[in-house]
Amino acid sequence: MSYTSFKDGYAKETTPGTSVITAVGDTAYLWGAHLENAVYPSPVFKVNYAGVGVNSREVAANYLWKSQAHLRGKYGIVMQNGIPIWAAMGASSTASSIHTIIPTTDGSDLPSFTINHEQEGTATDEEYQYTGCKIDSLTLMHDLKEAPWLMANIEWMAMKPQDGIALTTAPALPATANTQPYTSLTRTWDYGSGNDDIPALQKVSIIIANGLNPLYTNSYDTGVYTGQWPWRLHEAARKEYRIVLEYHPAGLERKLWDELITMSNTKELYFKWTRSTNDYIEVTATDCQVVEHEKIGPKAGELLTEAVVIEPRALSFAVKDSIAGGLYGE
Repeated sequence: MSYTSFKDGYAKETTPGTSVITAVGDTAYLWGAHLENAVYPSPVFKVNYAGVGVNSREVAANYLWKSQAHLRGKYGIVMQNGIPIWAAMGASSTASSIHTIIPTTDGSDLPSFTINHEQEGTATDEEYQYTGCKIDSLTLMHDLKEAPWLMANIEWMAMKPQDGIALTTAPALPATANTQPYTSLTRTWDYGSGNDDIPALQKVSIIIANGLNPLYTNSYDTGVYTGQWPWRLHEAARKEYRIVLEYHPAGLERKLWDELITMSNTKELYFKWTRSTNDYIEVTATDCQVVEHEKIGPKAGELLTEAVVIEPRALSFAVKDSIAGGLYGE
């Protein structure tokens, strides 16, 4: 017996922590094409120990117990639509086939998901499920030298694991989704008097950190104590954003340096990944604070590459595709 194939699918929950993948005929969707080993949010427990007895080096029986499970996982995927961005930001609305994705403004929580994981092999299958999954951080990356397409690292936090479902239909991308990666990247920096291209860019990373914090309480389910599992996942008061540009100095470095040494930053940064006129992901970073701009001397014969770290006040995304708004939580 060996495991030779794997199925991973999600569905948006109505109640965080309550599975919506409960029958073999249920529909589950793909987040995107997996690039690397996936780490699922299986629980890691803290163990509590009472004091030891006289001249003993071990606690007595029943003097230790598991408590406060932490459930973290990680996906590395090729971005094939903007749904992971909505899951990390929280709010989406559509006009003229464009999904506008921003943080929630009404105090509502981030969307939560059931993730179903199937391991398939000769004569045996194993199914596992994780409920209440939310994106703790999302990193969008485009390495123009090594991997010239839009990728994402998703760091998950979940509420509870349970046995999964062997689905009749394998998870797939939402209907009419383009399966190709985003490869064409345009990028511009607003310098107040116009937009400048960012030449000789080597790599860009856009990080959205939600600062999820698991909360625990003394809770019961049909008389069984459940306080070892998170009661809810609470988002930090402020989303943290960070953009890292790695580039060979080729004309823009002085302007970025000037932004570093000034104390007032109000410029905007734009990125747009395009598959066609009607299929793209566009990012606007507002009030960009340039907080680091390394200056280094490379080894003899090596290409000079510098890194600029930027913290914007706000991020907004415009995604145009052929996916129904309901799959963006609208």
